[in-house]
Amino acid sequence: MSDRKSDVELTFAQRIEVSLNRFFSKWGVVIAYISVVILIAAIALVSIGIYESKRLNKQFNEIDLLESDYMTFQSLGEDDESYAQKREELLLGLNALASKGKGYPALKAQYLLGLFAFTKGSYREAIDHFNGVYQMGKNTYFQSLALANAAASAENMGDVQQALEYYTRIIDEFGFEAAESPKALFAQGRLEEGRGNTDLAKATFQQLADQFPNSEYAKLALNRIAFL
Repeated sequence: MSDRKSDVELTFAQRIEVSLNRFFSKWGVVIAYISVVILIAAIALVSIGIYESKRLNKQFNEIDLLESDYMTFQSLGEDDESYAQKREELLLGLNALASKGKGYPALKAQYLLGLFAFTKGSYREAIDHFNGVYQMGKNTYFQSLALANAAASAENMGDVQQALEYYTRIIDEFGFEAAESPKALFAQGRLEEGRGNTDLAKATFQQLADQFPNSEYAKLALNRIAFL
């Protein structure tokens, strides 16, 4: 009984072996090709990952240097003999990096271009850059920051309506979570007061005082309410 069972098990094992031999005989080459393709794809993915990591590290180094150069440039006077050269080099570097994608380094370069234009009084150009930052910087703090700077640029152009639209978008899109929200509310109240909309200005100042009671802007808002 034991020998008969052993023969049955051996026969079953042999059948499996024969089936496997037939399978690999028929499909072995295909499996080998697939394995090679998978291996090549895996190597390619690793290589791409390494390349992207190096590329991003390079860009982070670039923006660090450019930001440092920007701060240095801000301390130069226009009569400085290196002013024109430094300005050209800085703009070339920032524009080149800003065109390289949507990551943080490119985003920061675009933002610095906006600040550069703003400090030189090129407010329309500054707005264009800040709008670009807003579009590129989805789900980052750069969005509300860009809107605030675009609003300030519009104010300096004398375009009160556009400035109000930018300030209003900060509240509408980011609520009271953005760091720029107290400033945006105060600016809304201030601009409405300037347009003679006293009731709307007071309501906006009161909203600011209620939402951000510990903010410096809240103190200013309460002063404006008392004055109005």
